[in-house]
Parts: sequence; structure tokens; C-alpha cells
Amino acid sequence: MLAMGGFAASPKAAEQRPATDSEHWTLSPPGNVGDGQRLAASVKAAIGEHLAANFFWAPVSVLRKSDGSLERFPHLVTDRAKPGVIAVNRAGLRFVNESNSYHCFVEGMFANGGANAPCWLICDADALNNYGMGLARPRPVDNSALIDAGYLLRADSLAGLASAVGIDARALEETLSQYNADAEQGVDRQFGKGSTAYNRYMGDPLHHPNPCIKPLRKAPYYAIRLFTGDLGSARGLVTNGQANVLDQGGTPIPGLYAAGNEMNSIMNGTYPGPGITLGPGITFGYLAASDIASHLENTAVHPSRTGENHVLRTAHLHP
Repeated sequence: MLAMGGFAASPKAAEQRPATDSEHWTLSPPGNVGDGQRLAASVKAAIGEHLAANFFWAPVSVLRKSDGSLERFPHLVTDRAKPGVIAVNRAGLRFVNESNSYHCFVEGMFANGGANAPCWLICDADALNNYGMGLARPRPVDNSALIDAGYLLRADSLAGLASAVGIDARALEETLSQYNADAEQGVDRQFGKGSTAYNRYMGDPLHHPNPCIKPLRKAPYYAIRLFTGDLGSARGLVTNGQANVLDQGGTPIPGLYAAGNEMNSIMNGTYPGPGITLGPGITFGYLAASDIASHLENTAVHPSRTGENHVLRTAHLHP
């Protein structure tokens, strides 16, 4: 059973994701470097092809601590969908529905040749006090340490914030003017923030008429830099319904199974909702165990089938 977590932390992972001129951060553990695929290659196992995405994306901000260590924060569900929070690219323009899933958000960052990576998550004082943003916590937490570290940028005006993040002040002010005018009506005519049930669920149910929309008007203003990132790899070993790994001809390799991020995504690299790694991981782990148990039971009842009464034949994997 191969369940080594995929290859997202491998130095070669960059070859399998869209190119940008920015850093990319994975949340995958350092040991997830593709050992399972490397071992399975020795028995000519098939690897998934033509996936919608080879990874499960998530935007990530990075704090450099005083001791030089780095803390990565995945912006999943705590801030982007909240009223009073928007994302802009390096030109000071919005480019995506901020309330969509983290996977879809990063797809927006990769669009146009990666022109939106990195981007900036921006909010006003009310939004930060009510919801926090990234590692910054809501009132009454003191976030001055994050400001001192350069993680959370703060300015008393939009022009000052634009200068701090290095984008055109006029473009940012025009972006906010357009967004705020729509937000007064509780709509986002540009990208539809708060237009779906998923969006609204991630917003603030106590804010009306749209739980995801509110003008940004109260100084000071804040910004956090977001990079493209991922939660793990989606491309993996091709299996059948019993989690048995298939060879390049589509035939099951006897005794070889895969589950979790080691297995090619049954969603084909799309991201329909939370749990699409945990759910299949648990399910196909169970299916693999059931298939193994069935083989063992048949071997015990009919030892003449294999010439062995207690050992399940397995594929020989070479390091």
C-alpha cells in the first residue's frame, strides 16, 4: 500500500504547475517528495495525465519571524469571503471573486500568465477588527508585532497603503471607488462576490444584505501579501475501484495499492468542495484493505491457487 502523501514538496514539483515570476509555497510536509511514484515506476505503474490541475491550490501568506524561521498561513475560510476584504493584483485591480474556494482563488492568481501572483489582500479597520486577516487576529488582539515584522502592512490612507505595497495609488483608489459603489447596494457586479450559497456561507451571516460585501472606508487600511500555494498534489498513481494500481496498459499490478495523495485524484484535478482528499483517502484505504482481505481469505480457503497458504503475492518494488 503506497500512501506517502504525493510529491508536492519535491523540488521537481515546479515543473508540474503553471509558471509565475513569484514564489510558491506548499503546505505539504517536507517528506512528501514523490517516493511512492518513484517506487511504483519500477513496475511500470501508470501516472495520471491531463488533469485540470496537478495540485490542490491555496493562497498562502508568509511571516518571517525574528529568529529567521518562516510561518506559512493558508487563506482558506477565515478572511477572503468576509465583508470589507478584497484582493488586488500588482496593478491595483481586482481579478477574482474573493469568496470562491481557495482552489479557484489561486486559479485566478495563475490566470493571464501568472500576472496576479503575488497579490494583496486588503481590508479596512472595521474588517480587521471584526474578522482579522491572515495571522492578524480580530479586536482586541494587538497585531503590532505582525506590523513590525512586515507581514501586516498598515497605512492611514489608500494612497499610503498603495505606496507601502508598491502599486499605483490612482488604480487602487479607482478600484475601491467602483467596489464601494456596488457594495453600498450589496452586490458585486464585477466578480459576483457573495452571489452563491458557498460564498455566503463563508461570509458574515449577521451582515446584510450581502454577508460578503461591505465598503472599505474606515482608516487605517491593511494589506497582506499572498502567494500561490498548494495543500498537496492531485496527480498520482492510476487505480481501479479497489485502489489497485494499474500499469501503463491499464492492467492491475498484483498486490500493489495506493490511496490518499499518492492516488490520482478521482476529481481529475478539480476541487468541488472541502474533503476531496480526506474522503477519497479514507474510502480507498478501506477498499484496498477489503480487497487485500478478500485475497487472503481466498488464499486460506484455497491454498492450491497460489501454492502458499498464508502469504499474499505482492509486486516487487525497487528503491
